[in-house]
Amino acid sequence: MPARLHPAPDKALERPRIVRPGDDNFPTTPALRTLLRDRGMIEEPDPPPATIARAGSSPAPSLKGPRFTLGKTPRGTLDVDLSRLIAYKCLIQGSAGAGKSMALRHIIEQAHPHTAIALLDPEAEFANLASHIGAPTIRAADVAADGLAVVALNARRHRLSVHLDLSDLSPDERIVRASAFLNGLLTAPKEHWPHTMLVAIDEAHLIAPHLAASGRDAEIRRLGIATLTELCARGRKRGLGPVIATQRLAKLASSVVSECHNHLLGLNVYDRDVARAGDLLGFPYQKACQLRTLPAGRFFAIGPAFAREAVTVDVAIASTPHVGATPTPMPGARMSDADARDRLDLDRLPAAAASDHRPDRRGRLALSLFLLNDLAPVAGTIVQTLKRISPNATTTTEIAAKLAIEPGIVDQAIDLLIGERMIDALPRNDCRVVRLAAALRTLIADTPIVGLS
Repeated sequence: MPARLHPAPDKALERPRIVRPGDDNFPTTPALRTLLRDRGMIEEPDPPPATIARAGSSPAPSLKGPRFTLGKTPRGTLDVDLSRLIAYKCLIQGSAGAGKSMALRHIIEQAHPHTAIALLDPEAEFANLASHIGAPTIRAADVAADGLAVVALNARRHRLSVHLDLSDLSPDERIVRASAFLNGLLTAPKEHWPHTMLVAIDEAHLIAPHLAASGRDAEIRRLGIATLTELCARGRKRGLGPVIATQRLAKLASSVVSECHNHLLGLNVYDRDVARAGDLLGFPYQKACQLRTLPAGRFFAIGPAFAREAVTVDVAIASTPHVGATPTPMPGARMSDADARDRLDLDRLPAAAASDHRPDRRGRLALSLFLLNDLAPVAGTIVQTLKRISPNATTTTEIAAKLAIEPGIVDQAIDLLIGERMIDALPRNDCRVVRLAAALRTLIADTPIVGLS
């Protein structure tokens, strides 16, 4: 009779192995720790009483850094370690109306008694907060970039709070002025590094955008991203603690997001934002979908300054009102048509000349000067030649041989066309490449339009 095989009793009844902090196989990611904890396979010490204070519990033991209350949690209140907030940076993210500006206000109000504040304000919404904490307001539009760097150096030297108003600036100028100010903070002498400063930046995606609007502003965009990334990477030793607020993670440069270890994540709507915010929290996607239903003012908090594991917190209301709050709906004025026309000054507006589809006076003058030029016939022939091969390019040598015209005259005609923005060309050389300008190529392009179904 063949022997029956039985599993070893000790293996069949073996209990899951318990892992503890310090073990070689202790999980390093929050998601894996949560999974093992749900299966009873992980043992961690309770959170320190200084992180979350239970209602009615004894006072938390004093720590090295100053602390303040951020808001209420399901277990009590959440206290913030300001030293760790400065050392490990903070990202506040939430869609419009999530309460991120109010959270930033509350943090600034609570931190001001313990450290200097530098507040970068792209929308001029924090003037009342600046007055509340005694920070002078500086309009960046009235000061040169070099002057803002000097302001930053003096603020570090004298431990002064500063409110930098970045409104009334073009997108490019906003990035340039903000970068100059932040560089001034970073380049402060080493003897001023102990003068800690919380650097609060609202709408940070306007300074370090994830994508450039066009190729023209790519260089400016790289300047903003490099400056803000450097502030986050090198600020800790220099006593600078960035607290960055943004509407969407997809709008802010990823190199900036990766430098922040403390996170306050609020309402998110788009799938891409929910997935990225869930990764920061260590949530699987199903759990991260809770971000879609968070009310205004409620955030998931995680990081060295908040808590080791994500906890929901209702941020306390700031003492200064939020200027950028959504206005209450107000009905439009009701009046007669005649009164409305009078209020709009419609009868006193200058009349627009009827369009006759002809060039304006300036255009007609430019056209006349072009036609009177001795090289106009050659230039017209070159344009027709390039039109036949568009969107491809050719060389001046090929054009001269094709048209049987001296190369020097061809170069002169091409210079004339470049001045009129009719063609694109490389600088003069033995093999000069030319083709129709992009605007003309678009006019003659036969691009089919198709449906997406």
